[in-house]
Order: sequence, then C-alpha cells, then structure tokens
Amino acid sequence: MKKIKKPHFTEFALYYEQYINLISEDKSVLDQLKASAKEINNLIKSLDEDQLIYQYAKDKWCIKDIIMHLIDFERVFVYRAMHFARGDRRAIPFFDEKEFAIEAQAPRINTRKLLKEYTACRNLTINFFNNLNAQQMKRTGIASNFTMSVNASAWIILGHELHHRTIIKQLYLKEKR
Repeated sequence: MKKIKKPHFTEFALYYEQYINLISEDKSVLDQLKASAKEINNLIKSLDEDQLIYQYAKDKWCIKDIIMHLIDFERVFVYRAMHFARGDRRAIPFFDEKEFAIEAQAPRINTRKLLKEYTACRNLTINFFNNLNAQQMKRTGIASNFTMSVNASAWIILGHELHHRTIIKQLYLKEKR
C-alpha cells in the first residue's frame, strides 16, 4: 500500500498530536489501519456480551459504544478528507461525538452486525486514501475551525483508534501497561 507521510504540525489541530504520536513511522499508515482492524475484530470477537456492554464508570461508554464511536469518527474524518481532496473550500463544522453515541444506540446492535459495519467502513477508508494522488493528499481545508490536511486525516483516524484500543484494554479489560 502507498506510504502516507507523517503530517507536519501545521496540518492539524494540535489536539490531534496525541493521536499522531501513537503511530509507528516504520510502516505505512494504510498497512497499520488494516492491521489495527484485524486486532479490533479479534478483540471484540473474544469478548462476551456482558463485557461488550460493561461500563467501568457511570456515564462512560461501553465497548460497543466505543466501536460505534470509532466508526462514526472514521466516517467524519474520511468525509473531511474527501471534501478537501475534491477541492471543496467550504469549512466543515464540529461534530458532537456524545450526541452521535446517544443516537447510535450501539449496545442494542448485534455484535456481528457492528463488526461488519466497522470492517466495511475500514475497507472504504483504506481504498479511499489508497486511490488519492500526491496533490490530493496535500490539500487542506478547515474543519472545526482548524486547518486539516487530507494526509493528516489518515493519521488521525489510526491514532484515534490506537488511543481507544488502549483505553479498552486498560479500563475495560484491566490490562496492565
């Protein structure tokens, strides 16, 4: 798969640096997105329904909510990347992840269907970025009042997932660091 260079700090809101810093620069981001999807699938398939709907604290999401959040986040960031890659210069507003989670009602979704949706989303993401040319990857736009490049979107999607996968292991499955 194509190599997508690490974005410069001017290509994303500094908030996302915490995600980008989680990513290895040794392998392609697209290869890592593919590998991460396999890890998420294997992890979720290894858990029973009680584990998938467990909340480690009041008002915290369950694992199914997190998986749906990953899907929603990825869709939003791929849309932003597509918007910029296609040359649309209009700013894209903020999205409320908490409202998305409430409306998604992920705990009610069958786990197989949730994983099928997650996998389909990831495959579309990889194909989208793999088909962009160098000029499209460099394009930028405004999302949530900050500059973002198409390139940075791929890194942010992966880093965001790595962040949440760590949270699942440490807070929901009590894995030691």
